[in-house]
Amino acid sequence: YDNWALSEIFKIQNNKEKASHYLNKALEYKTYWNKDFKDLSKNDVDRMQARGLYQGTIWQYRWFVPYDFKGLIELDGGEENYLKNLDQFFERDLYNHANEPDLQAPLMYNVTKVGYKSQDWMHQLAADTVIQNYFNDNSRGIGSFIGKIYQNKSQAYVRTMDDDAGAMSAWYVFTASGFSPPCVGWPVYYLNVPLFKSVTYKVKANKTFKVEVENFSLKNKYIKEVFLNGKKFNKNYITQDEINAGGVLKIVASATPTLVSDTENWISSLEK
Repeated sequence: YDNWALSEIFKIQNNKEKASHYLNKALEYKTYWNKDFKDLSKNDVDRMQARGLYQGTIWQYRWFVPYDFKGLIELDGGEENYLKNLDQFFERDLYNHANEPDLQAPLMYNVTKVGYKSQDWMHQLAADTVIQNYFNDNSRGIGSFIGKIYQNKSQAYVRTMDDDAGAMSAWYVFTASGFSPPCVGWPVYYLNVPLFKSVTYKVKANKTFKVEVENFSLKNKYIKEVFLNGKKFNKNYITQDEINAGGVLKIVASATPTLVSDTENWISSLEK
């Protein structure tokens, strides 16, 4: 990730040589991913800090390729196998919200045909009762947490979870507002149903960006359709430029998933 970020910085500076150098270094993740993260049959893949990993498991770190979702799907054997593994990750409660390595994983259904599953998981983790099995001071299954991760009280996080320079509270604020960055540093945000009927951001001295929900209810966690400034918005993401331009993003919510074939999906890629 750091190498990808550096390549983007040098690209902005028009330093093509260094941008290319760090992009090539970022692509080296494929070698390590195939070696350590592809095979999920080994007995240490759900063990905290296995193989020297810091505060995480093989299962949790395998998804940390936010800058190349396209390449990750290919490494994982295509979309069908990728979805099978992502489903297993969440259904078996292998996800860990006590630390950052897999924070983007709930958003990763958005790159597939079943993006509504991201809307479901973002809502669950932000507002519903969940099971958390991993903490910094134990192994899986010892003293599991069952409850809401975010609560309106002090000491609201799960055990051993702290804010880590604002990462955890920022995750909640983004999710509650209805748009979240799958790759920090890439000016793109996936959409989900907000936890509030309306949210307004001041983006410039004389401009605001408002997200409002039609059919608002905490039971209506799926996106039926989206409008930006009154016009139908056929994308599952919004860009920083669109937010900065100001206006109103209306999300029509539903209690059931909606499969829309003409929705434009965003997917990160390191293809040159």
